[in-house]
Amino acid sequence: MTIEVYPSLLPGEPIERHRYAGTVGAWLDSKRLPWRSRPEQPISVTVNGTPLSVSDWDTLPIGHDDRVEIRPLPRGGILEGIGSIIGGVLDFAFGWLLPSTSAPDIRTPQGTQLEAADARANTAKLGSVVPELCGRYRRFPEYLTPPRRYFASPREQWLDFLVCIGPGHYQIDDADVKVGDTPISSLGDDADYTIYPPGEDLSSDPAHEHWYNVSEVGATSAGTAGLELSADPSSDVDPHADEFHFDAAAISVDSTGWFPASWGPGTMLDIQVPMTYSVSEEFDPIDEAYFNRFTGNFREIDPSPALPVMVSFASLPEAEYLIGNYSLDANFDGWVELVDPNTMQRVSGMPVGSISAVFRRTGRRYRVVTAFESEVVVEAVSGGVVESGWTGFPVLSSTDATITADPDTIWGEIAGPFVATPGTEKSTTFEVDIFFPNGLCFINDNGGLESRSVTVEIQYRDADAGGAWISVLKSYTDATLDQIGFTERFTLSAQRAEFRLRRFGARDTDTRVKDVVQWYGLRSRLATRTAYPNWTTMSVRLRGASKLAVRSENQINVVATRILPTLQSDGSWGSPQPTRDISAFVYHIAQSIGYTDADIDMDELQRLHGIWSARGDYADFVFDETTVREALAKVLEAGMAELAIEGGQIRPVRDEPRTVFEQAYSSQNMTNPLARTFRSIRVDDPDGVEVEFMNADTWTKDVVQCLLPGDTAVKIERVKLDTVTDRTRAWRIGMRRRRALRYRRWDYQFGTEMDALNSRYLSYVPLIDDTPGYGQSAILLAIDPHDDGALLRVSEPLEWEEGESHVVAYRDEDGKLVGPFAASPGSTPYEVIAPIPQPWPEVTLSQEPPHVYFGTLQRWTYPALITEIRPQGTDEVSVSATNYDDRVYADDDNTPS
Repeated sequence: MTIEVYPSLLPGEPIERHRYAGTVGAWLDSKRLPWRSRPEQPISVTVNGTPLSVSDWDTLPIGHDDRVEIRPLPRGGILEGIGSIIGGVLDFAFGWLLPSTSAPDIRTPQGTQLEAADARANTAKLGSVVPELCGRYRRFPEYLTPPRRYFASPREQWLDFLVCIGPGHYQIDDADVKVGDTPISSLGDDADYTIYPPGEDLSSDPAHEHWYNVSEVGATSAGTAGLELSADPSSDVDPHADEFHFDAAAISVDSTGWFPASWGPGTMLDIQVPMTYSVSEEFDPIDEAYFNRFTGNFREIDPSPALPVMVSFASLPEAEYLIGNYSLDANFDGWVELVDPNTMQRVSGMPVGSISAVFRRTGRRYRVVTAFESEVVVEAVSGGVVESGWTGFPVLSSTDATITADPDTIWGEIAGPFVATPGTEKSTTFEVDIFFPNGLCFINDNGGLESRSVTVEIQYRDADAGGAWISVLKSYTDATLDQIGFTERFTLSAQRAEFRLRRFGARDTDTRVKDVVQWYGLRSRLATRTAYPNWTTMSVRLRGASKLAVRSENQINVVATRILPTLQSDGSWGSPQPTRDISAFVYHIAQSIGYTDADIDMDELQRLHGIWSARGDYADFVFDETTVREALAKVLEAGMAELAIEGGQIRPVRDEPRTVFEQAYSSQNMTNPLARTFRSIRVDDPDGVEVEFMNADTWTKDVVQCLLPGDTAVKIERVKLDTVTDRTRAWRIGMRRRRALRYRRWDYQFGTEMDALNSRYLSYVPLIDDTPGYGQSAILLAIDPHDDGALLRVSEPLEWEEGESHVVAYRDEDGKLVGPFAASPGSTPYEVIAPIPQPWPEVTLSQEPPHVYFGTLQRWTYPALITEIRPQGTDEVSVSATNYDDRVYADDDNTPS
């Protein structure tokens, strides 16, 4: 198949092609992409134009001629698409473009990427059940506070948050706290964590703070890390007006005109206001030469012989002159003489009369102080310094005046406004993040880096009160190709603040200039808890750094062992300690619903605890939303046991090898004949078992096949073990299931009066019917001493088979089986002799007489396990059972090859 990787969902050409044979899932694995651990996939896959569901990625083989298209999906946050995990496929990670240069033959330093600190594997589960950890298990804790991502310095981005390990207490080793598969301890100063037991005060840990992140600000579907703050220098930046009105520092337009929205504080203007001047010709008798004298208003030149001025006449280009003699009153009305700076001679030869001209001081520019659609207020600036003595323009209206803006000083489009708090919440603390994804610098002709500055205006106001915006200018200067970012904090009165941002100055179109700026984040600090009485919590601090691999970055996880009381040899519960014991979590579950020891079959639990401990059988899992019954069943499953409820008590029942029969059932106490059904092997029966489990060596899903000799594994029964994390124990349980499928093929059905209520689920019982060649049952009429033990006289004639060994057994007054014992014939078919020890069963009319069971050693009974007991009214019980076979347990202590 051909795999084509596209940069987006938009039409276009693929940026990479691969040839591969197999499944899509296998190809993703070959590229080391952690798609299996993701709750939501960041890419879409189509085969020949048809979408391929995630469930088929790992199972559907792709043909040689098939065409597979893989495209990243925009998720509304930092793009966690294919570009963040396939190196070289896309030239971005988390939507941030790496800096690059295009100057030929110049060695320019390559910028480093400020990698995003983003805990992708951890989620918030608002309103959901808090997961419970059983035993020892890997856990991706849920957020208790939203992650706060901020820039501690231009090249350091940190991520702080608080997560919930779970209810109760845990043992967590330092090496088992990880980011992805990397221990946090190995990251040195780039990461830190603190674990807090239930109830501990968190107020001194910043991670406990609840920072609300405004979703409208940040990564975009276009792949950028933030909202780009831009100003287009080719856009309309000059005013639209037929006539300008000047009055000192204020300039206005009529009702049909307007000033551009891109003007704002700091915008630099070139303003030329033509005025009418009278030109006369004068004679200097000393120099015996004629010169021109100009009469009018000269407010814009502040005449002084030491200062040059710029003058543009209606028909001549603008030129620089010096001021010679002049005579002006307080309103700057009067006359001046101009001196050519090259010849130092007074200007002469101009036509005498009225002329339109622009006189202005050399180097003077005008900076906008305030800007509105119909009026701006400016200040005069020379050499970057405000001229404190400037008195402004004369009061006049002009249709010939020209006003142009410096493109480098215009304001960009406003991004926002966005309210920084959710709903009606108010806050006093807000943060704004500014990000330069390509660095900030100018690359000179030698490949060196020179500083570059960008100014951003941050405006805010109370969203409820409205009114004027409060403006804060932030200027950023650096000479770097590294990604850099800045976090600005604002402490205000409690309010629902709204923020908006814009850039000062257009983004430079020169490829040597790196000055892209983005609005990366907006958040507010809300009220939060300082303690969690019932939960173990963990605060985490991460610094975006190259030590964190992209494919596992910020998947915060721990391997924790639950601390619980453990069962002691005397039946009591000891002090809490780290434990994986099945019995400990069974008891914990029971306690969680208010049960006590009296509500648990403690004798059986303690017996099984001894077996589980000796075998090394443990229960390890993280329970999410479930029922008590389901949780108990899963925990007991790890010990080859099941859950039963008897008399209101929790009773664990383990299927295991048996040697001692319990209650016996025969035609003497059956209300209907024993029904036997044999299930023969069919072609569609499973001929193998495959067990899926979580392997604690790698904390990934693993499978182990469980096969018997002759199995072809063509039809597999799949079993999922949630609470088993060990391959050997998963295999043993799987082999138990496989052997049961092969060797438990007899089903039994019968009924009794109330007798069967003495049995339990999985009771090991003998079943006797009167099928010829099998066992017999009878009533004991008498029992007397005999040289070989006891002579039993029974109600039915016994059939002896020549050459076979025979046995006899009886049911005692409690309904339990006693025996079997070797049997020999008596003097009549109604007698049998057996070495039965004292005390003997009592034959009396005051109680039901004992039942006697007889037959050959191999066929005197059907060994069975009770699988169901169903009362039918008040005086009858229906019973189901399956055959008992020792071969089912043959692999209980073996290991897989």
